[in-house]
Amino acid sequence: MFKAKLRAAIIHGTITAFIGVLTGVAVFYIWYPGAFSEMSHGTELFLLVLLVEMFLGPVISLIIFNPGKLPSELIRDYCIVGLVQFAALFYGMYSVFISRPVYMVFVKDRIEVVSAVELSDSDLEVAAPKFKSLPKLGPRTICVEFPANAEEKSDLLLSSLNGRDIQLIPKYYRECFKGEIASNTYTREDFVSFETLGESFVPNAVRNDDFTWLPVVTRFGAWLVIFPGGDVSNHVYVNEDPFS
Repeated sequence: MFKAKLRAAIIHGTITAFIGVLTGVAVFYIWYPGAFSEMSHGTELFLLVLLVEMFLGPVISLIIFNPGKLPSELIRDYCIVGLVQFAALFYGMYSVFISRPVYMVFVKDRIEVVSAVELSDSDLEVAAPKFKSLPKLGPRTICVEFPANAEEKSDLLLSSLNGRDIQLIPKYYRECFKGEIASNTYTREDFVSFETLGESFVPNAVRNDDFTWLPVVTRFGAWLVIFPGGDVSNHVYVNEDPFS
């Protein structure tokens, strides 16, 4: 009896693992590419979803499987388990999806990573047409246009004091000008002289090269992005908080 149950659990676990691999491709290669899986805590969210799936599938299969049951009863039981698994997977992946990074917003001297859950539908409605819908295939790099109107400036200041700064207000989004980000990066000399950094924090990949860099701020903390040779199309993310 136990061997039959174990075999059923292993088969169920293999199917669940295969589905986990497929969903993992979406998470780590599309929604949270590269360093974003760690930077935006995509790994933790996905592992939680996978853990729930592995418990709901193989563990329940180990409990309910009985070779003495009629085929119709086994089909009924597994349909129920499958529905429960699908519901849990759908909810979990939806949570991962709405937490995905959608924009890398360059703001003066830093890059702010904005996730989908931080932007409301009402804010998106008043944005420029190209920013009314959120990117679904990885984060997009954009810039902002600061208001010139005195009243808007005052409103933005009050909003920032309440924790909602310009990177969270899509109506100020725009495409970056050519060379805009590159011309506002910090130099290697700035990196070495920065109070919380220094020569020892220079990544091995660029230790013997010139580079520029910027802080990268997420709702979970701050990182660094380094541009070897000052080329912003080439970047290396470093898990160091320049503000700590």
